[in-house]
Amino acid sequence: MTLNKKPESNLNSHELSQTILFRQKNLQDLLGADPTNFSDKGKPRMLKYVFGILSDEPRCFDRTLKNLNQIGLHLEDVYIQNVIQEYLKDKTSKNKDWEVYAKVWLSKLVKEFNSINPTKRKPVLVTTERVMKFLVNDDFILPSAKKIYTDDREDLFIIKPKDNKLSRPLIAFYKYSMYGIERNDKYRKFLTNMFA
Repeated sequence: MTLNKKPESNLNSHELSQTILFRQKNLQDLLGADPTNFSDKGKPRMLKYVFGILSDEPRCFDRTLKNLNQIGLHLEDVYIQNVIQEYLKDKTSKNKDWEVYAKVWLSKLVKEFNSINPTKRKPVLVTTERVMKFLVNDDFILPSAKKIYTDDREDLFIIKPKDNKLSRPLIAFYKYSMYGIERNDKYRKFLTNMFA
């Protein structure tokens, strides 16, 4: 396994979010919101890698990693990126302008995912409801997170390529503990079988 940091761009270190890319044939895409966090006693903390992976503070990724493991995936199996790849002044949940920034980064994200998985057949695991709401088309009615994680209808589990801005299947893979994969056994089994 080879670990590569994304090469430096024209962004300064306060704006740049690094990506981890494990060189492997069948990577699964995993998508977060942005690198903004205030885990340094209320001050912004710059992360060397997306989600703080391989750092002394991986808690940004703990829940997501548990969910991945529940469906038989591991860190080596995923390509991880954020919609917005720069640090913002407010964390995602409190940032009223998050969608404005996301629109700026969307074309870059599409291009990046197309280079990693050009067939567009592999689903993208989306780690937050806010990101999912941004990605679905305006006319698409997104089921609530609660409904997705408590219902047993498989048609709720995948958002079709025609219904979203990435033009590839999307799967709710929310990182908050109330949406742990273990809470819906049918959803967990569905995803486990999908990635087996």
